[in-house]
Amino acid sequence: MNTATWKQQLERRLLEGDTPEVLTTAMLRAMTIAGRSEPPSPATFARWLQDWVAKGMLREVIKGVYLNRIGHRDVTPAAAAAHIRRGSIVSMSWVLEQAGITNNFGDTVTCIIPTDPAWPNPQIGDRTTAAGTFRFFGMPAKVVDAGKFEDNRDARFDYPRATPERALVDWIYLGASARSRLSPPPRDLDLAGLKDRARLKRLVKATGVQREFDEWKSKYETYQRDEDVRENAATGMRW
Repeated sequence: MNTATWKQQLERRLLEGDTPEVLTTAMLRAMTIAGRSEPPSPATFARWLQDWVAKGMLREVIKGVYLNRIGHRDVTPAAAAAHIRRGSIVSMSWVLEQAGITNNFGDTVTCIIPTDPAWPNPQIGDRTTAAGTFRFFGMPAKVVDAGKFEDNRDARFDYPRATPERALVDWIYLGASARSRLSPPPRDLDLAGLKDRARLKRLVKATGVQREFDEWKSKYETYQRDEDVRENAATGMRW
């Protein structure tokens, strides 16, 4: 079987919508081997991979992890978060930025990692990659899992990602924690993007941050009533 055949078949496979947004070298190599009596040599495969990264069809995040840009043109680096730190969930400012709730756009993907005294300590802090910076924060697993799964996780995405409501609650929780370096959410958020206020209330109660949420809400509402920002307020919040 000639070289062009395996390349054509692999590239056609990558174009299919059910191909993962994030691919590893091992996953790509397995695609070239499956069902073949004479798969390409490791050196030939490595040259193809290097060429596709150079062309931008695959975007390297860290060594051996790639965004499948030909099959998913809108894929963002956030999709690779769990490949960088196992168990991580994209949340807080990144999610709120993507939802249009804050206009302070940046390249840093913010994530939480569940923690437990019986588990090894996770690596938190920043990780710089070829696709941007990832910022990881630890959060007790019992808080991460508090509430309904459908309230916590955004089912529109194929990777662990908080709903906008959960992203705000995570930010308030960590912003009020003495163990976290994160500041509370800014007061100029446009909360019109938080469509499900009932979900927000459930999450505040489930995560035990009612007092912290009420304190932040009071400061937020005071800011919104300020004469200088009143005309720019997109919505009157109904809590």
